[in-house]
Formats: sequence, structure tokens, C-alpha cells
Amino acid sequence: MEDKKARTIDYYDTNAKKWSEVHHGDEQESYWKVEMDIFHKFLPSGKVLEVGSGSGKDASALLGLGYDYVGTDASRGLFEIAQKRNPGVEFRNKAVQDLDFEDDRFDGFWTAATLLHIPKNEIDDARQNIVRVVRQNSVGFISVKAGAGEREDEETGGGFRIIQVRDLRMFWKETS
Repeated sequence: MEDKKARTIDYYDTNAKKWSEVHHGDEQESYWKVEMDIFHKFLPSGKVLEVGSGSGKDASALLGLGYDYVGTDASRGLFEIAQKRNPGVEFRNKAVQDLDFEDDRFDGFWTAATLLHIPKNEIDDARQNIVRVVRQNSVGFISVKAGAGEREDEETGGGFRIIQVRDLRMFWKETS
């Protein structure tokens, strides 16, 4: 598994600029605008953690909604693009498995197309790592791909998890 993780991160490091361009990283409006509006209704203010900040486009949108924002990304290349796009904003070059924030620091979290890179046998640990750093009754957004199973991603060389869901967009409210 470590080899797939390393290949995936290396792909994003090596292709950060190209990936950002292809995925509309320079556009001002987030792809997830409708979902962000719903998220904002659930959580009108507070501290938000983004897991997988990519090029920082969603960071800009979340900051525009007034959140106290912190972003993370496993890719150094994407992390640097996000920092450049959002100067003075806290970003950490960390994977979801390595979140080292104190417990209960955040009121909510946002993770778009990131957890699909986590192998099935590690997804519960990744989820628990997020749960640990957000407060009880927090609000979260997770996007995944529809389908079932896992496969090797030909482009990145890493794992690609397909989660069987009816809708690609999910809001998750942890209430322990």
C-alpha cells in the first residue's frame, strides 16, 4: 500500500500545475458552489478543516464564506499552489492519515475527491482521524465517486476507491 500512496503523491507533486489547470484550479468559483451554500446553512461560521486542499480553489470559496480556515494536502506541489493562491492562510503539507491537530479543534470539515484515494482497509482510520479533530455535532462534506470496489488509477499509479452511494455528494453530521 505504501508504494501506491507514494506513487499517488508523486504524481500530484510532479503534475501539480497541469492537474490544477485541467481541473479548473484558476477559476474563481468552486465546482461545489451549491454544496458550499448548503454547508454554509448548516454551519454559518466557525473553524473549518479542508482535507485535500488541492490547488486552493475551495479554500478561497470557504474563506469567502467567512470561515476560519485551515487546509491540508499530501502533495507538496498542490500545497504550494494553494499557498500561493491564498497568501497568509494556514496550509499544512499533511495526508489525512497524518493529521496532527489537537482534538476537537474544528467546527466542520470539507473533503472533495480526496478520501477516494484512501484504500478500503484504511478508510475507517482516516474517518476516525477526521472525527478526532472536529467537535461533536460538527458538519462535514465528503464527495466520492459512485460505484463499488477499488481499482488501480492508471493516471496517478495509486489506488482509487469507488464507494457505493446513491448520490455523489454527502453531508455527514457526527453525533457520536
